[in-house]
Amino acid sequence: MSLEPADGLYRVRTEPRFHVLAILIAALVGFALAWVHWLGLVAAGALVALVAPSFRRGVVYGVGFGLLVLVVFALSLGDAAARVPAMTPVVYVTIGSALGLPVLGSLTRGVV
Repeated sequence: MSLEPADGLYRVRTEPRFHVLAILIAALVGFALAWVHWLGLVAAGALVALVAPSFRRGVVYGVGFGLLVLVVFALSLGDAAARVPAMTPVVYVTIGSALGLPVLGSLTRGVV
């Protein structure tokens, strides 16, 4: 699918001002979806990758969103964050899903 210069998605992917705004909107919508259900992480990865200029950058955006989710999660734990490393099996699932699910969603950039 080739994008014409008049398309909105082409404009979002090429013009820096619109690109930053689109990433912020996609990340906020993604956080809202992930707050409700874990499949929101997949949708969020797809949203942030959709505005990426290339497939590789879309995957990197997915990883970046996953890291941001981990930081927000750690901050939301507050004082209990000090006890998290002792919960090793659960921590592996948390880190794996926070990084893997947005990357899975970002693979849709290869289609669009």
